[in-house]
Amino acid sequence: GFVFRVDLRLRPEGNNGEMACSLRSAEVYYESWGQSWERAALLKARPVAGSLAFGERLLKNLEPFIYRRYLDYAMIEDIKVMKQKIDRSLTREREGELNLKLGHGGIREIEFFIQAMQLIYAGKNPALREKNSLKALDLLRAEGLVKEQDYHTLRDAYRFLRTVEHRIQVVQERQTHNLPVQHDELRSLARRCGFADETGFRAELDRHRQGVETIYRDLFYTSEEIVGDEVRPEVLFLLDPNADSDLAKDILEEKGFQNPEAAFDSLQLLRGAPRTFLTPRARRHLERIAPLLLQEVIDSPEPDMALLNLEKFLGALRARATYYALLTENKGIIKLLVSLFGTSQFLSRIFIQHPEILDSLVSRSYAAPFKDRPTMARDLAELLKSADDYELKLEVLRRFRNEEFLRIAIGDIHGHTPQADGTLQLSWLAEVCLEQALSIAREELLPRFGTPFCKNAEGEDHEAGFAIVGMGKLGGLELNYHSDLDIIFIFEGEGETHPAPGGDPARFRPQGNQEYFSRLAQRIISVLTLMTREGIVYQIDTRLRPSGNQGPLVTSLAAFERYHTSSAQIWERQALTKARTVVGPPELVRRIDRLLCRFAFERPVPAGLQGEIDRLRGRMETEIAREGADHFNIKTGRGGMVDVEFLVQYLQLQHAEKQPALRSNNTLTALRLLRDAGILSEPEFAALDAGYRFLRRLENKLRLVHDQSINEISSDRATLMRLARRLGYPERPRHPADVFVEEYHTITEKIRTIFDRHLRPEHPAGG
Repeated sequence: GFVFRVDLRLRPEGNNGEMACSLRSAEVYYESWGQSWERAALLKARPVAGSLAFGERLLKNLEPFIYRRYLDYAMIEDIKVMKQKIDRSLTREREGELNLKLGHGGIREIEFFIQAMQLIYAGKNPALREKNSLKALDLLRAEGLVKEQDYHTLRDAYRFLRTVEHRIQVVQERQTHNLPVQHDELRSLARRCGFADETGFRAELDRHRQGVETIYRDLFYTSEEIVGDEVRPEVLFLLDPNADSDLAKDILEEKGFQNPEAAFDSLQLLRGAPRTFLTPRARRHLERIAPLLLQEVIDSPEPDMALLNLEKFLGALRARATYYALLTENKGIIKLLVSLFGTSQFLSRIFIQHPEILDSLVSRSYAAPFKDRPTMARDLAELLKSADDYELKLEVLRRFRNEEFLRIAIGDIHGHTPQADGTLQLSWLAEVCLEQALSIAREELLPRFGTPFCKNAEGEDHEAGFAIVGMGKLGGLELNYHSDLDIIFIFEGEGETHPAPGGDPARFRPQGNQEYFSRLAQRIISVLTLMTREGIVYQIDTRLRPSGNQGPLVTSLAAFERYHTSSAQIWERQALTKARTVVGPPELVRRIDRLLCRFAFERPVPAGLQGEIDRLRGRMETEIAREGADHFNIKTGRGGMVDVEFLVQYLQLQHAEKQPALRSNNTLTALRLLRDAGILSEPEFAALDAGYRFLRRLENKLRLVHDQSINEISSDRATLMRLARRLGYPERPRHPADVFVEEYHTITEKIRTIFDRHLRPEHPAGG
């Protein structure tokens, strides 16, 4: 046989460490990475063989690690977590009541109590540094740190439990701490312990264990909830480092992970694997929140994505304990954070790149689900004041946009922000970013190109105005995440530029306003689209300007008026129903908006309007959507968003000349106005309004998840299932993917039926 079983797992770095290490490497390990359980273990350490003096030297050098000079109450939390892990393991194996050592009220609770008291007080009182448990308990009593009654309860229980443990092991001849489960074996054990029958034995055992558990909980627990009570057993099992790996992977697959192998690898970070090298404080906080994090991951619509993003985020935190503490103190943020990781690749990327946003997440700015345009403009202007060079201004602009996207999306995802408020804020955000991009670009051009001037009605020189017109979703205050900005640049007058006051004449280059404003527009686009480490601000699309890509980038107000008076096509007039000046001097904004309204709504209906809009819609469906069995397109496909938008624009062009109340560039507002005017019936309005909101919400989810502008949905079953879960479809009574697809087709068919009724009256309803 053997002499003794030997366990080397308590060495530095555990099973991953060297079997024998140098004195210095041991000291460095404990100083840098030593954990609380290792401090508790070293309380009992003593040299037993080899060079005893060398061993004493090691322990002497480690005294600052084991015994802290200050009262270390955090140690209580660590020991509590250690015991919770044991309890979880015992719960899994259903032996919590059988195990005399590790179970409730068992030997380990007495030892943990004694060790916790030593670690708290022995730093300042060396007399308490005793390795034997009962002798240490005597010392704690002598110092007045343990009540007399508690002392007797713990001492008597320890002696009783150790006696029972020995009398189990002496018969079974193996290292076991479990009570026998067979009736006759339990009766024999009772007799060996001096009891006539098992009833008296069990009563005495329960008395001792209940006494120990009461004292243990008084020290280790307050009235607040225990983490283990909040978390499901399978989550605790997955976090157990000793859990069977194959069973853990089976559970991960059962919980919806598509790649259980990768998920199991990612779990090591939450388990606090040695390779993570967290500081003791960070590790302590991670151990407290890991069960809550993992439970939220499992409950997320796409757990693989949530866990991978969580792993990246925790990796980005590195060992910064302040962030772990922030999560520990704000349990609600854990739910919010993991829901983002499992819902939006876009928002996850922002968080992973900038974990410092976590600070802001718990501040009031992120608690506000709604900010108006003046507030956003003021916040951005304040941030830019501290940026003293061009590159820094670009970074500030991008960071502001990212953080505002995050704030809006948080309210959006959790239902705190109505859908219309979300698109409104995203549109205002784009406007204030455009406004500051213009300011930044103008500052850059001023020293070299001066100030543009033109003549007013009295023939006097004044500074030429410059404005940005928003088209499409920006013009309609309907922007979504990842929407491009459709814009037109318009300037006032045909004059020329003058030197900047106080500028260097040698650097000044006189030119016409057309050239100056072209440079200004190009610089604005650069400010917004240049890729930096913070990403871009927006993608810009200027193809809706007069003559499209063939026309100049900027247009004078006079040229814009001439073009739309004589040359514009029907689709360009249709596009103007969404136009709105978003940046510019107030007087110029009023003049441009008056022109836009005149060209869109105050002229007779052009011949062939109905046929042209129907033709354009048909081309988009066949050439862009190209729907088939494998996918459908929520924007340009059959019954998609464009059906609603084109129908609304057609009806506005038909009726807005005589009914000015219909002149709205927002689709949902225009729908309501068309209903109020009797042009759409109440059932038509209800179907179009609900259908458009449904499709916009769907578009919103797709863009948040995929971190790109996307409007296609794959008909793959797994994809539909994940999307349905994200949209909140219940698991029962029917499969959520089936319910979603059925609802989608019902909604889009209703939209197409109404579209056909107004734009294709020769077609049968729904044809």
